[in-house]
Amino acid sequence: MLDFIDPDPAQAALKIGVGVLLIVLLAGLALELRHRSRRYGGGDLAAALMLGGVILMLVGITPDFLPFEIGVLLLVVGLMAIYRPASVVKLTGGPNLRWRALKAGRELLVLVEERGGPLAAAADPDVQAALAALDAVDGPETAEYIGLVRDTAVKDPTRPSVAEKLARLPDADAALRATMADRPAWERALERRAAGEPPEKRKLF
Repeated sequence: MLDFIDPDPAQAALKIGVGVLLIVLLAGLALELRHRSRRYGGGDLAAALMLGGVILMLVGITPDFLPFEIGVLLLVVGLMAIYRPASVVKLTGGPNLRWRALKAGRELLVLVEERGGPLAAAADPDVQAALAALDAVDGPETAEYIGLVRDTAVKDPTRPSVAEKLARLPDADAALRATMADRPAWERALERRAAGEPPEKRKLF
């Protein structure tokens, strides 16, 4: 029955087992790379390119399959695809609008606190530039959140109209964050910055 795979039944069973294991491993790897892509605001296309990078690495290290120089080139390309997810996401169109909007809003609010609070930071050039940059991430999916950030970031929090919007901002933030299946790559570092903690040392792997 398994002669078309291998005349030896034991070898045929072994080959089937190895094939099933490879399929399971590739499926698990594809899922992990999908999570990695989403952390950087990417989608399935970026994940597919990273999976392609893994396949290139496997091809590149297969003995006697390709000339040495080509194997090394494929290995380097594969490593870059895996360990530079932000570049892969950029290659496939860049982070999605929701990811960028939440990042821009939270970074602005942290910057405002670093510059002395809403009223003190109102005239700060960096704060003004960050406010102007919100226009680039204002869209149908992000309008409520961006509007609340814009209307509260450098406004007097004691004014009733501002206080009412400040009360709505956490819910808008949480709603936008809930649309992201995976923790954004920038979130932990920004939380440490907001808490006044030193940045984590960047790891190569």
